[in-house]
Amino acid sequence: MIDIAFKYICPQLPIKPGITTNEDCLHLNVWAPLNAGNYAPLPVVVYFEGVDFFKSSSISVSGEDLAAEDIVSRGNLGILDQYFALLWIKENVRYFGGDPQKITVFGYLSGAISVVLHLISPRTAGYFKRAIMSYGSAVSPWQVDNNPIIASKEIIRLVGCSSYASDTLGCLRSKKVEDILEALQEYTDTNTWTDKFFPVVDTFLPENDRYLPVDPSTALKDGNFPQVPILTGISKPITYPQLSEWLELASQGYSQLRNYLERAKIPEIMRLYRFNSATKDDIMELIKWKYASSNQGDVRVLFDQLKNLEFEAKLEAPHFLQLSHLITSYVPPIFVYYIDDLGIVLNTTDHLATSDMLLLFGPSLLKEVGRRRFSQNEIRLSTQIKQTWKNFIAMGNPTLNNVKTNPWRKYTASDPYIEYFGTAEINNIYEETKKRNKRISFWNQLLPKIAQHRNIIANNIPKELQNSPGRNIYLNYECIWH
Repeated sequence: MIDIAFKYICPQLPIKPGITTNEDCLHLNVWAPLNAGNYAPLPVVVYFEGVDFFKSSSISVSGEDLAAEDIVSRGNLGILDQYFALLWIKENVRYFGGDPQKITVFGYLSGAISVVLHLISPRTAGYFKRAIMSYGSAVSPWQVDNNPIIASKEIIRLVGCSSYASDTLGCLRSKKVEDILEALQEYTDTNTWTDKFFPVVDTFLPENDRYLPVDPSTALKDGNFPQVPILTGISKPITYPQLSEWLELASQGYSQLRNYLERAKIPEIMRLYRFNSATKDDIMELIKWKYASSNQGDVRVLFDQLKNLEFEAKLEAPHFLQLSHLITSYVPPIFVYYIDDLGIVLNTTDHLATSDMLLLFGPSLLKEVGRRRFSQNEIRLSTQIKQTWKNFIAMGNPTLNNVKTNPWRKYTASDPYIEYFGTAEINNIYEETKKRNKRISFWNQLLPKIAQHRNIIANNIPKELQNSPGRNIYLNYECIWH
């Protein structure tokens, strides 16, 4: 007998009334077509969902619509938990009509980072044949914890245990989960986002027990791991977790929004990128010049700049930085997509919602987070994106089965081909590529190089900087950025 009831989600922040959690939360949701056992074994998708590494649930995304497309889907949280889930799926998915030799791992945001970590881990060889990463970059400066002991000791202290005692683990086990959540809440309220818990390079363990023995940036550049075909990309967010706060500030006027941008958002980004060198003031001025330069007092322009900062610094630049590492030594094909603004409007402001996930997971997810049904145009796009993913999962190539469709070229250093969906399909792709490359270079090349220089010599300051807040930054702008 198969249990079809959703299980409890793991205890996590934020604590929401009416949501029941339980420590017995390591379960798989397996979705399969009703007639799966009547045909040849089907390709399998293992889905890792997550907004970050300390909250998520396996029931927040339904696999119902994808299962109807001949896919088996699941979701869970935790790198080692995911590893054991992969092991279980490899051994048991045939009983659900799945093919253990055709497993694709698929992740979104922190789930996409999990996919990369499983890809480079020495312990997952042979567990999957393809990988899909939507958003999420394992080479972001803030996504791997280089000093987990500090955060761990602080949580131990807040929960009332001693990190110096011989029975610290026993003390923690004696605490109620509510006590640990309260300590975690206090810790997150008083520390920056970069001080939270992320995967860690575990060279402190015995060699046979290590899951991530090498930093992701180094591992991806070296390519010394079992390589599989990759489909990866990003799309413009439809809404953001902080959108309610931003809208409230915008309603109060230009000065309030600009004050937030300069005193809260830009410093937050600076901490994420760990820009704390002697040139941090120069870096902050450049970021202000680029994202807070609406001198006309136009709150709408400033609001768009705020959204651009959030997208470009946290999502777009890290995504393409990871790609630049991958292509240095990767042999199997890497297929890259970019979904532009599709004009989808949601009646929600508390999610990071992206069009690719809404279109891929179909009407069920849109009804949950958007409280409405698909339009006819969205149905067309959803069908197109689902078919793209299906082709990659089944055959390792996302090219649509259409005689009018040109082959989807793989992404390489000499030919960084990107498949566009949305309004960019009919716009000037060349111009869009130039603009995107400039945005990416700002975060991945210019600012890190400034951070490495204590004394920067003025030389050839371009016109756009001469009359800007960045005019006093002594910088060979053309040399470093281009």
